[in-house]
Amino acid sequence: MWKSNSQSRADLFGASSGSNHNAYNREQQTALLFEQQNDLRMEELASKVAAINQITVDIHNEVHGQNAILDQSSNSFDSFGTTFAGTMKKLNVMASQQLGKSMCFMVSAIVIIFFIVYFILSRVNST
Repeated sequence: MWKSNSQSRADLFGASSGSNHNAYNREQQTALLFEQQNDLRMEELASKVAAINQITVDIHNEVHGQNAILDQSSNSFDSFGTTFAGTMKKLNVMASQQLGKSMCFMVSAIVIIFFIVYFILSRVNST
């Protein structure tokens, strides 16, 4: 009925030596569980870091590609600007001469007639 004095004392102040061993095993199991959870989270974090790294590399490659395209476009526009300026100089020289003025009017008339015919034909074909 009544417990022994040492058993009552063990119940009152803490577990007995067998109980200490069980508590130690639970602590080890808890520590192992936390370690496994940490390892799992570390793997998840590593995969996310790898994905972000790949995105960064892709952005870097895209930026370099777009910079190359912009450089090409800039060179093309510079070349076009130079060619257009030369053409305008030649056109001004031709327009300053009397025969050149007649030629400019004739070319302008041909271009206007071409657009009028194109507009009329496109209207006829669309109906």
